[in-house]
Amino acid sequence: MSIDRVTLGVLANRMDSITREMTNTMVRTARSTTMAAKDFSCSIVSSEDEMVSAPEGIPVHVYGSAMLAADMREIHPDFQPGDCFLSNDPYAGNSHAADYTFLVPVFFEGEHVFTAVAKAHQADCGNAKPTTYSPTALDVYNEGALIFPCVKIQSNYTDIADIIRMCERRIRAFDTWYGDYLATLGACRLAERRLQELCETYGLATIREFVVEWLDYSETMAADAIAQLPAGRVVTRTALDPFPRLPDGIPLQATIDVVPSEGRVVVDLRDNPDCTPTGMNLTESTSKNSATTAILMVLNSDPETKAPKVPNNAGTYRRIEALVRENCVVGKPRHPASASVATNTVADRVVGMILHGMATMQEGIGAAHPTFGQPPYTGVVSGLDARRDGEEFVAQLFCGTAGGPATAMNDGWMQFTNTGGAGLEYVDSTEIVEQKYPIVVWEKTVRWDSEGAGRRRGAPGCITVYGPRFSGIEVQYFLDAVVNRPQGVRGGGPSRGPESWVVRADGGWDRQNTEGAVGEVPVDLGEVIVSFSCAGAGYGPPVERDPADVLRDVIDGFVSFGRARDVYGVVLNGDPARWETLVVDEPATAARRAAMAPLSDAEDDATRTRRDETAWWAGAELAGTLA
Repeated sequence: MSIDRVTLGVLANRMDSITREMTNTMVRTARSTTMAAKDFSCSIVSSEDEMVSAPEGIPVHVYGSAMLAADMREIHPDFQPGDCFLSNDPYAGNSHAADYTFLVPVFFEGEHVFTAVAKAHQADCGNAKPTTYSPTALDVYNEGALIFPCVKIQSNYTDIADIIRMCERRIRAFDTWYGDYLATLGACRLAERRLQELCETYGLATIREFVVEWLDYSETMAADAIAQLPAGRVVTRTALDPFPRLPDGIPLQATIDVVPSEGRVVVDLRDNPDCTPTGMNLTESTSKNSATTAILMVLNSDPETKAPKVPNNAGTYRRIEALVRENCVVGKPRHPASASVATNTVADRVVGMILHGMATMQEGIGAAHPTFGQPPYTGVVSGLDARRDGEEFVAQLFCGTAGGPATAMNDGWMQFTNTGGAGLEYVDSTEIVEQKYPIVVWEKTVRWDSEGAGRRRGAPGCITVYGPRFSGIEVQYFLDAVVNRPQGVRGGGPSRGPESWVVRADGGWDRQNTEGAVGEVPVDLGEVIVSFSCAGAGYGPPVERDPADVLRDVIDGFVSFGRARDVYGVVLNGDPARWETLVVDEPATAARRAAMAPLSDAEDDATRTRRDETAWWAGAELAGTLA
């Protein structure tokens, strides 16, 4: 390298600090709880359209940053300082229509040096229904979202009012949207100033040289990490649950070729069905991101390191090739196919099956299946706010979490939520949600006995209960893994899938919603909606789990006393109602484990308690409280 390693490290961290400052700006100045939950990402792209920095970016957001920057340069070759462009085009590098991406070209000494990129999931994007996800959309027209194919929204640092007025006429809760717009724009302009200061400090020639050297160094790190993987090919499969107009769901597969001698992984996603007449088709960026994210998770699954061994940037991407085709549900959608739900469902399944496939190649790598589905704890809630003169509101909730998959080295991460977010999003503050929206959150707690058992267990799901405060609301959500649940690997067990129902005003349980994959549920005053999120599956045989870890899970309320005995083979002495009395009976545990045979999925399910249906919180009592 022509730049010494110290300077290279300093500049790499300076770039990341600028991106983190963008992130901090958005968190602190945005108006919606969607942004407060950090459903957004910031990145910096070089003038050669290669992503250089995205230290806290959500994987499903930042992969397409370079594609969007390239689209900006192609459509607007005469862009100038002071310009800002808006793109949410699912056919040209964006993730889905609800993710608005702002791109600011950064100039220094008259040259375009970087593009500052900030992408944020909107509280509303003009869909026909009050939700940013439309899984049942026949096409992009039926979806209804405003599509901005990289349009100029600022010129000479001044808003183009025509674009703002279009949003005002179409987007629900426009004031909230405009507050988020200002926050996102402010983050990009902040990055513009900081990058110019960086160029001023080190000189343009050094900065350009740094970009080349840093991405080459990142490529080397990726190649070295891949060289440690086993060589071979694996074909891995999964299937999305049945959905409206898809009675058989969507069968999915990936062919993974690992070539350690070349430091390269190729994931072929072309042998999948054509685009469907639904909103669940992936975009090019989310398809390629799903493959890249899964491989990066494998390469960076090392509990001994405090930071990723392989950075998430364009240099690394050179060593991970994702093959996709046009008009494929996991590929490049052909207009007017809808990609409204391209950031999850199918994307989560693709990441999960690749992680699972890698785990079958060799003990010690990969992961079990993660959580699937988006039940009401992450539902989109809409209605009228009586406190604000009946003003319409739309809010994407992050009112809880869902279980991450077990890896060879770690239990699943409790706050995983989904593979696209990879645990980087925040859980809503109940107090802030209740202040901003006419909603009461009654409960957020761990879902008992939902985990996939294993030597390393999947993270449990979450139980969330909420309802309207002054007048009825509508909740939009969709389920997956009710039929095709997350599967464990290398002897690990499956997890429980998601569930949803409503407690009506008379205290009755309405289980009707669990029969359909897509929920558009009215919840009247005096009623609540109940969300059971999906858990992560297990890695390795449960009887190999450290008994001390099983005891800790029982004490923490993740695993029941009986399930510890029947599935993990751990015999506990003491009073189950008093955790401080519990101890492992080591001789009895050794004897029980020696006599145990692997459980079938049905037998595993039989060990799970149904504490979530008991008088633990009785429907009639809760409804009476609400009334």
